[in-house]
Amino acid sequence: MREIVEQVRAELEAGRPFALVTLISERGSTPRAAGAQMLVREDGSIAGTIGGGLLEATMMEKAATAIREGRSQVSSLELAGRTLTDMEMLCGGSAEVLIAFVPPADAALRAVGAGVAEAIAQSRSTWVFAFFTPGEDDVAVTWCLLDEDGETLGEMPCAAADLRRLVGKVGVHGAAELPDGRQVHAETIERPTRAIICGAGHVALALAPIAASAAFDPVVLDDRPDFADAGRFPSASRVVALDSFDDAFAGLSVDEHSYVVIVTRGHEHDFNVLAQALRTPAAYVGLMSSRSKRKKIEAGLRELGFGDADIARIHSPVGLPIGAESPAELAISVVAEMIQVRAGRAT
Repeated sequence: MREIVEQVRAELEAGRPFALVTLISERGSTPRAAGAQMLVREDGSIAGTIGGGLLEATMMEKAATAIREGRSQVSSLELAGRTLTDMEMLCGGSAEVLIAFVPPADAALRAVGAGVAEAIAQSRSTWVFAFFTPGEDDVAVTWCLLDEDGETLGEMPCAAADLRRLVGKVGVHGAAELPDGRQVHAETIERPTRAIICGAGHVALALAPIAASAAFDPVVLDDRPDFADAGRFPSASRVVALDSFDDAFAGLSVDEHSYVVIVTRGHEHDFNVLAQALRTPAAYVGLMSSRSKRKKIEAGLRELGFGDADIARIHSPVGLPIGAESPAELAISVVAEMIQVRAGRAT
């Protein structure tokens, strides 16, 4: 729900019925992994995606029926067509999809949506559960949110500790079941991954919106007030004008959900910020530099007492090797590498 929570809340606030489509299980190769969601409005428009193609088109049609008839369903689709003219997609897998009809007065989902939005804003982890009866037609669906502190919203079919264990079962087996026979889909909403961009020049201008579009929360730092201007970075959640780079991360709490990209205007600032970043548990430390510059920086880091393990954390030259040259191309390569690291940490 993280990707479409604001659209879900908007439809509920407007009092419009809609369908919430969730890919609850997949086998073999499918366009997206289990957990992908799409909101289908009464007018046929959508928010989010479960992978496009025939799978999405088929589920959009079923969602329209669900809205029209006011009932939910579970639907399956084979994605194992043998030729280009087959009706099935050629992915080679199969998908099971929950199409939940959401009436305008669904107070439980309204509360869950508000809880998700609040958790994201406050950088807290949370879990969203959909409980549904097995079978394909006229499925009853209810919702629950579990906060990292054990607080819940919506239906409580069991104790909070048991709900948390269900998350693990869904993660391992792809599905879980309540004692009353209902099925469970669980979505983990992690703390947002931040892209801490050190430097506010041309590359940062291109990097911030691309990072934001890939679900990173951009924070931009620079010691030049004219550059560290929020008006230049509308996609950033925070723009900090530093007195200097000597304490670049003051007040930021750089943690394992942070991705640091160093693109300052000079070698001295790069080195200064890099040494600070390596003293944090950041998931990613990227430095824009040439190979010769990196060698000099490595030598300087060793003089400060950094070892092989520290230096191995540095992604430099930064970004995937796609031949990028312009700021926009460099930004794409950097965000692609960040996505690669994030995906690896999630597996």
